[in-house]
Amino acid sequence: MRYPHRKLTLLLLSILCITMLSACSEQSSPSSTAETPAQPSDAVSGETASASPEDPFDAEGMHFSMKSGFYDSAFSLTITAPEGSVVYYTLDGSTPTAQSLRYEAPIPIYDRSPEENTLSMHTDIAQPAAYAKRFLPQKPVDKATVVRAVAVDTNGNESGVVTNTYFVGSDEKASYYQDTKIVSLVMDEGDLFDYAHGIYVTGKVFDDWKNGADYDPETPDFFMPGNYTQKGREWERPATIQFYEQGGLAASQTVGIRIHGGATRSYPQKSLKVFARREYGAVKLSYDLFSGNVKTKADGSALTEFDSFLLRNGGNDAQYTRFSDKLVQSLVADRQFLTQGMEPCIVFINGEFWGHYELTEKLDKDFVSDHYGIPGKDICIIKKEALEDGSEAGFADWEQLWQWIRETDLSDQAAYDELCSRVDMQGFMDYVSTEIYINNADWGKPNMAMWKAETVDASNPNADGKWRFILYDTEYSAGIYGQAQPDEDSFRKLRESGCFLGDLFNAALWNDRFREQFRATFLEIAEQNFDADSVNAEIDRLSERYHDMTIDTYDRFWSKIVGGYGAESNYKDAVDSLRSFYAQRYDYITAYLEECTSK
Repeated sequence: MRYPHRKLTLLLLSILCITMLSACSEQSSPSSTAETPAQPSDAVSGETASASPEDPFDAEGMHFSMKSGFYDSAFSLTITAPEGSVVYYTLDGSTPTAQSLRYEAPIPIYDRSPEENTLSMHTDIAQPAAYAKRFLPQKPVDKATVVRAVAVDTNGNESGVVTNTYFVGSDEKASYYQDTKIVSLVMDEGDLFDYAHGIYVTGKVFDDWKNGADYDPETPDFFMPGNYTQKGREWERPATIQFYEQGGLAASQTVGIRIHGGATRSYPQKSLKVFARREYGAVKLSYDLFSGNVKTKADGSALTEFDSFLLRNGGNDAQYTRFSDKLVQSLVADRQFLTQGMEPCIVFINGEFWGHYELTEKLDKDFVSDHYGIPGKDICIIKKEALEDGSEAGFADWEQLWQWIRETDLSDQAAYDELCSRVDMQGFMDYVSTEIYINNADWGKPNMAMWKAETVDASNPNADGKWRFILYDTEYSAGIYGQAQPDEDSFRKLRESGCFLGDLFNAALWNDRFREQFRATFLEIAEQNFDADSVNAEIDRLSERYHDMTIDTYDRFWSKIVGGYGAESNYKDAVDSLRSFYAQRYDYITAYLEECTSK
């Protein structure tokens, strides 16, 4: 095990440990007779990276003998509180109250991984429902022990809830646990899986639709409504999120959780939106999600505070490489548009392994504000040709721009100069070149995003009122699903799309200067950003980095589809397909470029 640690002194005889474990195992219901235990001086046999015996473990007036973190071996957890107070706790992620288990004896903390799965066995979480058993893991998944505790004083006043997560037997777990962020999400099970209000299930929304007048049996699985397709604050649920690095707790905060995504909401592994809010305790998460690798466009400083972010399931690539979006975004991060920062992590929900996720910046006004130093209230974002953030006046300006583009002859240099005053055209050329090169099949009107500063600030070069571009959701590309093939003419597809981006591209092509600059930009991106050696090297690096966690995620969520005996070959085929696309793409697409940019 590579975590730094120091041995904790064994203070009780082994017979006393056995006695304590036995006593704790008998706690099947709350008791009202026991006194609060004294300050612990009993046995602790585990090892931790983040704590030593001298460290204070106090929180909300309680004292825990061990901090959250990773341990090599089992131990007994003691909790003390001020005299006269009573501690109540839960082990299932639910919020403790005075009706929960009353703490009377040390809690045994051990590796629960061999125990039967609980949350992982829900079958009402995905479509097609007939495949539900194919989504279930075929063996016990890795598990942690989540202890949530509250102290109640003699007047009945409750302290705040303390949430600790203990991972035991870490030296026997997959090697990627040692160098990957671990995320523990802890929340009431019903908030995820309750029939009426659970956000992770097909639930009542699905049954109401199926039994109602709008039911259509021909509806594709990913368009079928369910609780998990619902959006907005009404479908946000509170949770404690904890981040672990190198075996120790790095950050912990109460946040709001929603389901994220489009068609992939119907997957058994769902993407999640995470929100920091004042009502949960803090308006921002103060933690470096991306290990110093995501820096602002304004001054190059690392982003370490976030209003919201995503735990993304890989999107359309969830059952394939799970890194194709990251590959693209990292290769073009130097271009003149905004990309999303990403970093892999492993998620546990209420102590059960929930697989690989990609920590991802969330596309909203705070995201733009953080990168460019522009007040969020001044930012307008258009996403999928609809107003995402900002004012109706900003949206009206975008709609007027679109109409003007349709009606204007941009071969006239004065008209093109006016366009350049309203749109970051170099950024547009970079952005379109990227999407066309990767042959993104889900782009044009879908998965397009633009933004502008509605208030011009002469001191900020990015707050000049021009419309600028954001790259996101690029994984429906590069040969995935047997689609988006390397020999396809993506220029023609864009030009025939009838969307804003297609109309802008068609109009700008009438201008000689744009045509020349676009051709040069496209070739530069093709030959530098998507240089064959660079792409292959990055695929090599990522495929090795993601291999084990991807195989385990296959087995967790698609055990009888892409997991099990076929997991290795499925992963290899996905990586080979990605590599093959980029090996062939240059010759085909540059030939189409010549056709597109010739008079």
